[in-house]
Amino acid sequence: MLMEGAPFVSEGRDVDGALADLVLTLREYAEDWDLGLGAAPNHAQHGALVGMVKRSSDAELTEWLKSGIDRA
Repeated sequence: MLMEGAPFVSEGRDVDGALADLVLTLREYAEDWDLGLGAAPNHAQHGALVGMVKRSSDAELTEWLKSGIDRA
């Protein structure tokens, strides 16, 4: 699974596995962003995403990600 417009990819045996992996990736990214990654010019624009990740439960993030899946 690839998150268009952002530097995130994930893998899984199926869509649910890939979504779970992507939620974990986003959680790790939010931690790294707080530890200084957010100061890097190529990551500074992801502040709103990081805020959403920090405020959302895993279930909420999964539903948000599902809403953007291109099923073409």
